[in-house]
Amino acid sequence: MDSAPREVHGWRAAWTPRRIRLWVVMALIAVWLPALGVPFRGFLDFSAFYVAAQFAFTPDVVRLDPIVLAQDAAGLPISPYLYTPLFALLFVPLSWLPYQLAGLVNLALMFGALLVASILIARLYGLSRRIAIVSALAWSPAAASVLSGQNASFGLVLVVVIGILMLWAESMASPRSAIAAGLTLSLLAYKPQFALPVVGLALLRERWLVVATVIVGLIGHYLLAAAVAGGNLAWPVDWLTTLTRYSAVDLETNGWQAISLPALLARVPISLLGENAPAGLQGLAPVGYALATLVIVLCVPAMRRMPLPRALALAACLGLLIMPHAWVYNATLLLPALAVLAVDAWRRGWPWQDRWLFAAIYAIGLVWPLGRLVGVTLLPIIVIAMPALLVGWGPFRRSQPAADVPAPG
Repeated sequence: MDSAPREVHGWRAAWTPRRIRLWVVMALIAVWLPALGVPFRGFLDFSAFYVAAQFAFTPDVVRLDPIVLAQDAAGLPISPYLYTPLFALLFVPLSWLPYQLAGLVNLALMFGALLVASILIARLYGLSRRIAIVSALAWSPAAASVLSGQNASFGLVLVVVIGILMLWAESMASPRSAIAAGLTLSLLAYKPQFALPVVGLALLRERWLVVATVIVGLIGHYLLAAAVAGGNLAWPVDWLTTLTRYSAVDLETNGWQAISLPALLARVPISLLGENAPAGLQGLAPVGYALATLVIVLCVPAMRRMPLPRALALAACLGLLIMPHAWVYNATLLLPALAVLAVDAWRRGWPWQDRWLFAAIYAIGLVWPLGRLVGVTLLPIIVIAMPALLVGWGPFRRSQPAADVPAPG
């Protein structure tokens, strides 16, 4: 089958290779230029991890008040620590450094994690390594994660590693790969919202050794976290209390960055559960969970039959769709889905529809900061549309590549 693009004219032919290269260069400059101002803003959310590491091996590592009071006393940005105690252990070496130096090292490490993730994505999805790296660096939410002191790029590395290990286990019947995937997945549980969609994928595809290893790994995660929490076996209670107490403030302060359906609808001033609704259920958030669940149910048959790498990308998208707390930087997890769409477009010879689709996706990603002015970002459009693009529903049916055209590489 000939995959060469047909000749087009006018606006359909606007995205020539030269213009695409120019757009990519401009996007790279735009998304990474704010790095110059990050040190002057105290490395933003990094203060949460830096201070939490100083409380490692004490019960206060996951408690709200000690972290915030320590940040205020040190003149650091106020950012509560919302992760499991075990994750704070990774930042202990950085806590031995002066704050500004530690912030620069963390930024470099998270930037490196984004590069590693893009290289692994290239391997898993059959993309050119150069294209995968440039695509990841030009994706504004990924840059936002790195520059804001967040860790979505680290989570993305774990997600892609799990995908590679599960693919090895599936294609070569390798128990060792399945066990390694399960252990890595239990580490990803440092942020349960990232881990649950991948666990769901393992269940759907009946990877029982992976699931069993995850269960054992989660027990180990809990016990190690208890040690980091100073032997406090009830650390999940303190952790959930912190999440509950901070939820309303976070929604009010950062809600304009919401990209998931529950987080978006939580901002609606009409509450189904009253003014004192639990964390994650404010406003019309229950409606958001219901809609996202419906989309997930509709995607289940496709996730069972599609190739594992594509199913992994879809699982990550569905996780974003239903997360109770998902801000812009979490959209870093859309990079596997973008890789799938790029491979599909390559198989079709990059017709004008695909060029315009990618131009629109990256443009929406690029302008997310304008959401602060209008109170909402446009990124949810991509999050909501991505499952339809990957599965090929309705007008996106053409997103499915021809079966007789081989994948690149």
